[in-house]
Amino acid sequence: GVDYSQLHIRRIAFARDALFGPGHFLPAWYPHELLGTPFLANLQSFPWIPTRLILLLFDPLSAFAAGVVIASLLAALFTYLFCRRVGLTHIGAMAAGWTFACAGFFSSRVMVGHLPLLEAYPSLPLLLWLADRAIAPDRARHAALDLALLAAAGAATSVAGHPQLPVYSLTAAVLYSLWRGRGPRRIRALLTLALGLGTTAAVWWPMLQLIRRSTRILDLARPDNDIAMPYARLLSLLWPAIDGWPDIMELHGQKAFDGYPTEAYFWDTCSYVGLIPVAAVLVLAMRSVAKRRPPAMPWAFLALLGGGALVFSLPLTEPLRALIPGTLLRSPARLLYLSTFAAAVAFGYCVSELLRSSARSRHAIVVFGLLFHLLDLGGFSRRFIETVHWPVFGTKAFDGILSRELHGGRVAAEDRLANYDDVGFFDSLMLANPYRAVFGSAGEPADYNNQQLDGSELPIPALQIAGVGFVITPAERSDLELTSKAEGDHLYRVPDPVPRAAFFARDSVAYRPSAQLLDEFLREPRRDRLLLPLEAESHLPATGASADRGVVTYARPSSDEIRLESESGQAGFAHVLESYDPGWSAEVDGKNAAVLLANGFSMAVPVAPGRHAILLRYRTVGRTTGWALSFLSAGLLLILIWTTRPVPHLRPDPTP
Repeated sequence: GVDYSQLHIRRIAFARDALFGPGHFLPAWYPHELLGTPFLANLQSFPWIPTRLILLLFDPLSAFAAGVVIASLLAALFTYLFCRRVGLTHIGAMAAGWTFACAGFFSSRVMVGHLPLLEAYPSLPLLLWLADRAIAPDRARHAALDLALLAAAGAATSVAGHPQLPVYSLTAAVLYSLWRGRGPRRIRALLTLALGLGTTAAVWWPMLQLIRRSTRILDLARPDNDIAMPYARLLSLLWPAIDGWPDIMELHGQKAFDGYPTEAYFWDTCSYVGLIPVAAVLVLAMRSVAKRRPPAMPWAFLALLGGGALVFSLPLTEPLRALIPGTLLRSPARLLYLSTFAAAVAFGYCVSELLRSSARSRHAIVVFGLLFHLLDLGGFSRRFIETVHWPVFGTKAFDGILSRELHGGRVAAEDRLANYDDVGFFDSLMLANPYRAVFGSAGEPADYNNQQLDGSELPIPALQIAGVGFVITPAERSDLELTSKAEGDHLYRVPDPVPRAAFFARDSVAYRPSAQLLDEFLREPRRDRLLLPLEAESHLPATGASADRGVVTYARPSSDEIRLESESGQAGFAHVLESYDPGWSAEVDGKNAAVLLANGFSMAVPVAPGRHAILLRYRTVGRTTGWALSFLSAGLLLILIWTTRPVPHLRPDPTP
């Protein structure tokens, strides 16, 4: 679980410590990455999918194994239930469920630790199974229950930390309901899905507001992991080792992955389902062509779903994606998720048809085929499972120096430390302006796209403007002063970093239009000047100047609060080196005060002469509106379910 050990374990531990700590709250702000970033609003930081909430009960060091087991079992179970619902035999349904749960799309991501994607993996069979129940005439007496379950499943799916698979699953469920449903049953199913999604507005509305302030709206270069399925990689669906293996796998020594820009091409296109399921798909396709008759429902839908997903995962759809500004759903190769499910069900269908046939040796053929498939796909999937014992992440070798000399500043560590604010980050959704400020100060171009920053590699100017006091890295840096060395790591001191909090008098402030602040700061990053929006001057009291320039002290009682003590002989601004975001509010001596955008990415609070206590609090943007939309949707959903009555004497659906 590589990504888990570098990313998800920290966020699970962060949420768990706050939730089970003295305050029993879920943090709204995450101060440990970049210059601080929203936590509760970011579904990628804290997914609300029920299986993630269960993982909070586990020690973070063992939660990944539990998450993998839960996701694989649910994927197999929901596929089995869907296949039984559409008429497959027990053995056929079990074969399909096992295939889907063990397919390369799932198993390969166990090794790289894509926990949010694994958690969302069971959503497609779950939604198709419940959608089929909700639109079926033979379920009329249970219509209210089926609608309630469909709404709950749609809501739970939509709040997963990997939005791409839920979008695919929900879209497939909508199309399935439109195609297979009839009359009022179809309309009720679609309304139920829509209102179920509406109940998650308390989560999704803040997320949508965050996206509007994030790197997703910047015109950045295409990231390395935005991948369409290369035509040559289609052969890997039959021969997984055709291009070799990534360096974290034992098989890498036999044949290294080669021929593509990065190893991300392997992980996003590793969708092997076994030779027999691929053969089953080809047999069914040739039979339909030979009979000149398309398959009946739901097999026609699944054939189009799997085939269409495969086509749209290829580079031929790139011109369509280029028309969409920003980055919404990257890596169309992940559409192979739908193709994987269709192939698994096709395999189960062939097993069921063979068992129902009159062939004398049908049982022997099925047993032999299942054993071969077990060895083939099971052996392939097993290559991605390695049992390891993780050490506690982070090092404590330099805790004495850091606690004594850091003074609220940040660190930049190759292996980010759990208890310190680190300028590094690992996410595809960061606040846009702090992202631009750090990389702009590092001399990167405006369209630079980096989703995993190792802060220890930043040049000195970027470290300084981020307030980094120390760098921890196993590498040697001749441009920094070496303070200590232990356990193979070097501790370097950064010269003259920007303090976490400082006072700027009136004559040290320049006023510019808000849209120009960051660009001017990056052109001329002066330490003795604070850039503020034009309206900021009106917040200062008209008092005379003094020779006392003022001081500000910084304290952090919790992730969502910053406490400052300001003392000066004149009016000015208390500057805080933390990401500006509309969710921040301020009080000066218990009275509301303005929080201003400073230098285009940080915060400033106006203060009068004298000594003042400043309290900054963060609350998730859009939370109130989101809860209102959730309650409205829940009310309408209850009305829809309550008014659903069983219709007697319905004839069964004639569709085989």
